[in-house]
Amino acid sequence: MAFDVRAATHADQSEVAALVREMIPGVDVTARLDWLYTDRNPAGTALTWIASENGEVAGCTSYFPFRLQLDGQPVRAALGGDGYVRPKFRRRGLGGLLHEAARRDMHANDIGCMYGAPGAMNVTPLKHGGSREVGHVARWVRPLRGAALGLGKPPFDRLVRGILRPRFVPYLDPMARFDPRVDEVWELFAPTVRLAAIRDAAFYTWRFLESPSHREPAFVIVRGGRPIGACALELMNGAQTMRIVDLIAVPGQWHACLSAIVRHAAETEAHTVDIKLMALDGRRRHMWRSGFMERDSKPFLVVIPVDGDRRFVDPMRWFYCGADSDLDSLE
Repeated sequence: MAFDVRAATHADQSEVAALVREMIPGVDVTARLDWLYTDRNPAGTALTWIASENGEVAGCTSYFPFRLQLDGQPVRAALGGDGYVRPKFRRRGLGGLLHEAARRDMHANDIGCMYGAPGAMNVTPLKHGGSREVGHVARWVRPLRGAALGLGKPPFDRLVRGILRPRFVPYLDPMARFDPRVDEVWELFAPTVRLAAIRDAAFYTWRFLESPSHREPAFVIVRGGRPIGACALELMNGAQTMRIVDLIAVPGQWHACLSAIVRHAAETEAHTVDIKLMALDGRRRHMWRSGFMERDSKPFLVVIPVDGDRRFVDPMRWFYCGADSDLDSLE
């Protein structure tokens, strides 16, 4: 029997919750749905498509609206997430059908594009549903101590740690909800990027300060009493990695902000600091100047309506970082 794929309604909320619970074992489903699926998101409520066969729910996928800036103008887009097919229905093309349905409804929901850097299991269904590969997202890594370079014995580790620690750099100040300093940074950062999620105070408050896990604290980066950047961080891999989940900086201060974060991370037990950026964007920013080396990468996918704006599929336009994710903890 053919699958029935349709837009979910409020009446499907319990079914969607059950699917999310299966997809992410141990998740607080109520907290996740309240944070990610409701109008707490400054871009609006989530859009979900649900599939069934002979009345039995088989899977779902969702779009989480994001406000993007495209060549200086605000546009509505979405991050794709929570795509899940129950095991008994897999290997029958259902993932592709769900993504096709979502793409078909993009115009009706005023969605200019859906984007993201999905896990390996989701790449093929997304491509079958109309997504195309638009460059790669690369991970950039900087060692903090000797252990990260194979010099783990205490004397060498301490020596390298001291050499690698930046000095006389800006400092990180914990971010407040709707912090006006974030709006000040975004206003100056926005003209430097052509296509990016709008990272204003409302976005940072929702994405990090109100997220269920509270594992990605956000900071304003301050120099001489003035905000020069905003970031969110997370300790991962048993506290051995400090992930820069997100970073924006006023013009000319990108590397100063990286140095401030590295200095902050050096006060923890982390061995490395890393950040994910579009590969082309990271190279343009000369990440090597702050000691970051390009490592592994994965495809960046974008889907637009059949007659959509092709500027969304130009890899040279995109600024992508960890805030462009539907996970409130990467660990």
